[in-house]
Amino acid sequence: MGIGRNDPCPCGSGKKYKHCCLHRPGRRLPKPGDPEEQSGAWGHLLLGVALILATGIAAYWNSFGGAFVFDDARRIVENPRIRHLWPLGPVLMGSLRPMVECSFALNYAVGGLNVWGYHVVNLSIHVLAALVLLGLVHRTLLADRLRDRFGQGAQWLALAVALIWAVHPLQTESVTYIVQRAEALMGLCYLLTLYCTVHWVTSPKRGWWSVAAIACCALGMACKPVIVTAPLMVLLYDRTFLAGSWMR
Repeated sequence: MGIGRNDPCPCGSGKKYKHCCLHRPGRRLPKPGDPEEQSGAWGHLLLGVALILATGIAAYWNSFGGAFVFDDARRIVENPRIRHLWPLGPVLMGSLRPMVECSFALNYAVGGLNVWGYHVVNLSIHVLAALVLLGLVHRTLLADRLRDRFGQGAQWLALAVALIWAVHPLQTESVTYIVQRAEALMGLCYLLTLYCTVHWVTSPKRGWWSVAAIACCALGMACKPVIVTAPLMVLLYDRTFLAGSWMR
C-alpha cells in the first residue's frame, strides 16, 4: 500500500507526506551497507565517539578522587586474590565474578591501590557501553520495520539516546562505586550480546556474529548472574524489531 498524502512522512520529519517529501520522488531512505549510507558514516561515528567520551569525562571527572568505600575494602583493599595477576588460577578460583576479579587484578598490577586508576577503568567501561548502545540503536532504527519512519534521523537519534544514557543518574553508582564494576561489565556484555545479534541477522557473516553473541553472553555470566535474562531479551528484541511478528 502506498503512502497517503495526509500520512506522516516516512523520512521522520513529523510533517505530513504532502508537506514534506511528496514532491521529491527521487529521495530514498538509506539501508545499512548502501554507499550513500556509508559515505558519512565515519564522520558521524567520530563525532559520536568524541561527544560521548567528552560527556562521560565531564560528568564523572570529579569522582576520580573518591576513596574506596563499603564493599571496596573487602573486594579490593583486603582481597589477597588480586595481588598477583599470574597465574590466573588463584584469581579465578572461588570467585562468583571471575571477570571482575581479573579486572581488579589488572588494576592492582598497574597501579596498586591507587584509587584513580580504578575510577578510570570504571568510566572506560561505561563509555564503551554507551558506544555499543549508539551502534545498537542506530542499527535498530535502520532495520526494515523502522527504516521508513526513522531512517533519515537514525544517526542523530542514536547519538541522543547514547548521550542521555551516558549521563543518566541511574548509572552513577556503577561508575563511581568501584566494586559495582560488576554491574557495568555485565551491562557492557549485555549490550554487546544484543549488538552481535543484530549483526547476526543482517550480516552475510552470520556464523561469526552468532559465536560473538554467545561469547559476550558467557563473559557477562562471569561478571554478574543477572545476564541470565539476555537470551529472553534477544528473543523479544528479534520478534519486536527484526522479525516483526511471533509467527515468522
